[in-house]
Amino acid sequence: MLTGAACQDLTVGGTRGPAEILWRTSVEGKFARTISIPETDGQRVYITGNGVAAFDVQTGGKLWQSPGFTHSLPSYLVVRSGRVFAAEGVAFALDAATGRELWRFTPDADASLGRSAADDGAFYFGTLSRRAYAVSVTDGSLLWSTQLGPEWQYNSPVKGVAVNGDAVYATIDRHYSQNGFYSAGVIVALDRSTGRELWRYQNGDGTDSRGIVGAPTVSGHLLLASDHKGNAFFAVNRFTGRQVWRTHTDPAFLGPVQAPIVVGDVAYASAIDTYVYAMDLQTGRVLWKTSPAMGGSTRHAVCGNAVFNNLQSLGITDRHTGRSLGLMFTEDERVTSGFAVHDERIFFVTHKAMYALKCP
Repeated sequence: MLTGAACQDLTVGGTRGPAEILWRTSVEGKFARTISIPETDGQRVYITGNGVAAFDVQTGGKLWQSPGFTHSLPSYLVVRSGRVFAAEGVAFALDAATGRELWRFTPDADASLGRSAADDGAFYFGTLSRRAYAVSVTDGSLLWSTQLGPEWQYNSPVKGVAVNGDAVYATIDRHYSQNGFYSAGVIVALDRSTGRELWRYQNGDGTDSRGIVGAPTVSGHLLLASDHKGNAFFAVNRFTGRQVWRTHTDPAFLGPVQAPIVVGDVAYASAIDTYVYAMDLQTGRVLWKTSPAMGGSTRHAVCGNAVFNNLQSLGITDRHTGRSLGLMFTEDERVTSGFAVHDERIFFVTHKAMYALKCP
């Protein structure tokens, strides 16, 4: 079912693509220029732009929109237990059904660049001042905060936070120069209850350019992350912080900007070098890599039997074989956002509309 304006030809060669369009809802303003990651709870899909907006998963109908942001546009949302959380100049929680603000908390610095996380008790996020926070999901009161680099000379942004079991894992771009060119990627494991540091891993020594973008993916005993500046995917043991494997992308390009996604024993990812990758989870060995089009990929998702990646067009690859299934949105619409996935459906935003596709 399509809603809103009828969809024009969206694929190369004048044919329909491999994924069925279920609905299309026009968006405008900052929603149409979003580079954020949609989120879904199975009932609604949420995106950021001129505030937060919620759409019905089944029809694409817009349900509510919150007021605009206080300072800057957050790149990520978290949806859990009937609440939508985000962090920018303030951290806040909204009622997922109505968009009503429930609470807000003001951290020491902007928190819009990093991916945040939540569990049943706390909302976790990090700031530009290399500080990690845990605040209560109930009322936004401070549970703990930890300075992740108290002796560092330069402000270094927390790029993502993940929570699993008894630990919170924060990723940081540690800057060794004012402009951040000389940098290292750092993962810090913190006790979930107290914020006490458990261990840290550092990728690089500051003599070159390394870095981590976004939150790590937790899978079993591994944390998977992407070194955007150092052209690599890598995994560390989440209990010890020791590197387990590192897989390099083409050094002629900037590296990946999103951590790999794990399905079974395979880690799937994409990079600016134009390739989509499937890697053995335990060793990092490349099982296949495919270049759907001559364009660098900034975001990826796995849905059904396919890997989707954002090339501004939409690349779709068979996740079992690595065979390219085709491209969509190659002419009049550009894919601007990342992806949300639920129940064999994938959701994303172009510079004109929000879409739901049925995954192949």
